[in-house]
Amino acid sequence: MSPLSNRVKEEDLVAGDHVYSWRDFFFYAHHGIYVGDGVVINFTAPPGKLTASIDDHFASGSIPGVSSLSSTRGGKTCPNPRCGKKPGGGVVVSCLNCFQDKGSLYCYKYGVSKIAFQCHIRGGTCTTAKSDPASVVIHRANYLFEKGGFGNYNLIKNNCEDFALYCKTGLLTIDDKGRSGQIADLARVKMLPKKMKAKFFSNTEESGKKCRRKHGVGRYAADIGVRRDVRKVPVEDLHNFRRLENDLQDNDNSTQDDENDLQDDDNSTQDDENDLQDDENDLQDDDENDL
Repeated sequence: MSPLSNRVKEEDLVAGDHVYSWRDFFFYAHHGIYVGDGVVINFTAPPGKLTASIDDHFASGSIPGVSSLSSTRGGKTCPNPRCGKKPGGGVVVSCLNCFQDKGSLYCYKYGVSKIAFQCHIRGGTCTTAKSDPASVVIHRANYLFEKGGFGNYNLIKNNCEDFALYCKTGLLTIDDKGRSGQIADLARVKMLPKKMKAKFFSNTEESGKKCRRKHGVGRYAADIGVRRDVRKVPVEDLHNFRRLENDLQDNDNSTQDDENDLQDDDNSTQDDENDLQDDENDLQDDDENDL
């Protein structure tokens, strides 16, 4: 793997590596953890059961990664006996060929410097966060494959990159926000005005280079390695953490409902006061007319 590219050869992979392969003309990448023996443990959405889609949030196109649910490619059964196995949840095992889906293989970089992070034009390719030892990474991936607990797939908040990032670092956000660098990247590009988008994708204009540099600075703030809303969660405690997270979300929703009810009561009280004031004004007008 060269310093200017994350592309890697299969023979250079080491168990515990976070690998990814681009889909849909480099629009989106599918991520997973290489655990050795030519297989990758990855997190996918069952076909037709996405809780959020690219179509809803970013652009039209097929949903990447779904092909990894199957052990067949081009109508032929994959010879790897582990490929396509899915005991529960959305965590599956895929052979490298099925994982790549005819694309190239890349290795996610960890512990990069701030400058190196900002120099990467695309999000979802590196992080300033440091990786845990390979044995710990593989244990997390295998544990989640065998026992589940990573939750339901959500393209925006809980996707394949989120899964790989957790396996590598053990970090989770304490709120309901995802950790995916590529989703943060796409979201920031989406929010750009049309003129800025044209400059962003320009390779010739100097303003385009400045726009991408500014974009990199903003993307850095969303990196899991610098965010303050993350905590280390042991994989054995992940299920309880998710349940606590859901309970907190329910409490927040309940509190918001109570606040809305109080606001409605305040509005109703204000309406009653306005009605009383109108009645007093009417009585005052009647008295003046009688005089």
